[in-house]
Amino acid sequence: MTKDEALKKIKKCLALSRSANQAEAAAALRQAQKLMELFNVGEQDVSLLDVGEAEVRSASTAVNAWELRLVVLIAKAFGCEQFSRTIEYYSDAGNLLRKRYWVFVGMGAAHTVASYACEVLLRQCSRQRAAHIAKQPRNCKPITKTVRGDQFAIGWVAGVANTVEAFAQPAGDKALLRAYIAREHGELQKGDVRNSLNGRKVGGAGHLAAGFRAGQDAQLRHGIGGMPAQGLLS
Repeated sequence: MTKDEALKKIKKCLALSRSANQAEAAAALRQAQKLMELFNVGEQDVSLLDVGEAEVRSASTAVNAWELRLVVLIAKAFGCEQFSRTIEYYSDAGNLLRKRYWVFVGMGAAHTVASYACEVLLRQCSRQRAAHIAKQPRNCKPITKTVRGDQFAIGWVAGVANTVEAFAQPAGDKALLRAYIAREHGELQKGDVRNSLNGRKVGGAGHLAAGFRAGQDAQLRHGIGGMPAQGLLS
């Protein structure tokens, strides 16, 4: 029996130890304690079996402020922890390329549904941000268009907040989730966030408001059994 197999067996025994049948419960508890001692595992090791992770491709390699706001909003709503990771690889032409992913860590199905919500909402926000940028006057500088697009996106995230919170079913033990991250990924490093609005005096109330209204129109849908449906937005 491997350690992973033992952990699953221990979990089953601990579940049986709560049986109304006292003899069965006592036997199951003894078996669980025996296996825990034999494989040198504690209660947290067993609890970590309920924790999992799911990842979503980010909108860009850099961490955008508006994108981070959306990810944090979703993680909080679903009782998850979140972080980002970057993969580096070489293309067929020999060029170094990078991909960034958002990783959600949660209990039960929380991380799966959170990643689903993030994937589709991130795609929706990115598409509407690009459309808002396309509406700007031709004589606008590229950086001004970027700032206005980011203002729109920040407003969009604020507008979708109530929809995400209403859709979510948060459940999570933060200490347990962090223990999982430490075990699986080690110590995480704080990264840089790209915020085009910093230090720029660009009137953004109208762009924020436009984004907020657009974000309010986003809809999340539950599928069969509470799992996400394929068509998230309508």
